[in-house]
Amino acid sequence: MVVREWYNRAWRFFGKLILLGIMVVALQHDVLAEETWWNEDWQYRKQITFDTTPTGADVKTNLTDVQVLLRLHTGNMNFTNAKEDGTDIRFVAGDDKTVLKHHLESFDGQEELALIWVTVPVVTGGTNQDFIWMYYGNGEAVGGEDERGAFGTTSAVFHFKEIEGLPADSSEKNITVDHFAGSMGLPSLIGSGISMNGLSDKMTIKTNPLLDMKDGGFTFSSWVKIAASLDNAVLFSRAGDRAELVVGVDKTNLFAQIAFKGGRAFTTEKTAALSPGTWHHVAASGSPDGMLTVFVDGIKIDWVNTGGRLPAFNGDMAVGSSVNGDRFFAGELDEVRISAASLTEDRIRMEFATQGQEKTCVTAGEEIINEGGGLHSGSMGIVFKNITLDGWLIIGTLTIMGAMCWIIILTKGFSFHLMNKENNLFRDSSENADEKMAFMGSSIEFQNSSLYRLNRVAAKVMSKLIDPSKENENIVLSSKELAYFKSEVEKGMIKETGQMNSWLTVLTMSVSGAPFLGLLGTVWGVMTTFAAIAEAGEANILAIAPGVASALAATVFGLLVAIPALFGYNYLVTKVRSLTIDTHLYVDELCLLADRLFGGDK
Repeated sequence: MVVREWYNRAWRFFGKLILLGIMVVALQHDVLAEETWWNEDWQYRKQITFDTTPTGADVKTNLTDVQVLLRLHTGNMNFTNAKEDGTDIRFVAGDDKTVLKHHLESFDGQEELALIWVTVPVVTGGTNQDFIWMYYGNGEAVGGEDERGAFGTTSAVFHFKEIEGLPADSSEKNITVDHFAGSMGLPSLIGSGISMNGLSDKMTIKTNPLLDMKDGGFTFSSWVKIAASLDNAVLFSRAGDRAELVVGVDKTNLFAQIAFKGGRAFTTEKTAALSPGTWHHVAASGSPDGMLTVFVDGIKIDWVNTGGRLPAFNGDMAVGSSVNGDRFFAGELDEVRISAASLTEDRIRMEFATQGQEKTCVTAGEEIINEGGGLHSGSMGIVFKNITLDGWLIIGTLTIMGAMCWIIILTKGFSFHLMNKENNLFRDSSENADEKMAFMGSSIEFQNSSLYRLNRVAAKVMSKLIDPSKENENIVLSSKELAYFKSEVEKGMIKETGQMNSWLTVLTMSVSGAPFLGLLGTVWGVMTTFAAIAEAGEANILAIAPGVASALAATVFGLLVAIPALFGYNYLVTKVRSLTIDTHLYVDELCLLADRLFGGDK
């Protein structure tokens, strides 16, 4: 590409950048003022972001009413800013208006650990841009959780957080457990869980129309940890009028089976291996069209088609054994869910990704403090929040200067690189040519070469001094004609030197002027900060520090402009000096050659 065209493109971009900078400076305060805050009574908030891309949950479709587990700890939450029991915590949708239902499974302000379930209205597949807000920091707030509402779309949810008695269903269905035998209140993957001994421990639920598995299919899911190989043990079973449903573990492999009365049975392949001593998320789903599928850690492992519509399962249920009270399960369970609907593969994958300890799809952002603008309470957020309009004007000016400097450094650097390269090529091409050809013009174009352009000037001047019809005769030029030739070539050299030095004054102005502009912004900002303190009649470090920090930001921007400009200027001046020497030498060579070939003393 010709350097001139490259220049034109760069400066068109520069013009757009200036316009953008002006718009940013003009709209900065309006943008800050328009940031919303759900309720001024809450002092803090965090952005909770969901990643459904392949690096996160790897969910491809949009999901609605998703129950997401949020794990809070000292690494992602400042518990001292919330009430000790967490009753001031609220969740709001990304529109900062819609309050979401949530359930505190556990919240320990002293140990600084919390497990909170939130119902997210919509989670978009294949993106990491979805988010909700978590608000906290209101000492007057009373409990706002809705335990059963948070699990309204799931038929039965058992957290096993009880220490004694019977496990309780946390969903709106409020399914009652008829019998439980096993160990409760044990530390588990999500809070507390249960352990079953493989001999007689089980949990049974009497038939309940709210859990009839008919037209919508069914789904059973749980977190499971086995200690060793099992012999055809049952995780979940349910009786029906025509068939029995079994989800079990044989050796270390998960399987699902629908056994019809009369002996016909459909069983998934026993290839879904569970590693002993490790927590795994398991699920079995039956669709209304008769497809039976098993999942391990969110991955569809195997499926089998029963050959017709799914039979209705509306009888008693058992967790940890068969309905008949045999084939007991030995191991630990947590977060058992029983649904009278066939959940999609993406929803099951979302359950696994959001509930496990090594999840990568739910991220709690930085703490944001409510100070009228809702900016981050981190150091840079405080600085930018407190920059005044005059400060933004200076920073905007410095930004434009910095953009100009970088464009000049890059365009000039690239131009000088091409010029030096093509100068060398031009010299190589003219070394073996006839000496008189130097005044006839090069037959090869080197548009980025300064020596080539001087050669063109020399050829043009000689074409005026030498009659083309006498080209083969012995030509002699007078001293005045040779002086004219020399002056014209030197004019071309001066023009080339001027072009090489063009725009470098912008860099020198930036080196010397940018720090002073930054200093002006700093002094002005400090002056206005202390004037405001004097007017208010009160001063403390918390009030002074943000204003002073924002004032110093102008100096930082000044230095960020001046330092690259200084290095860039020194680099370009070195290149200009080297290229200028080349042009001087070439002009001397042309003048000496003209005198030797056409001078009167030859």
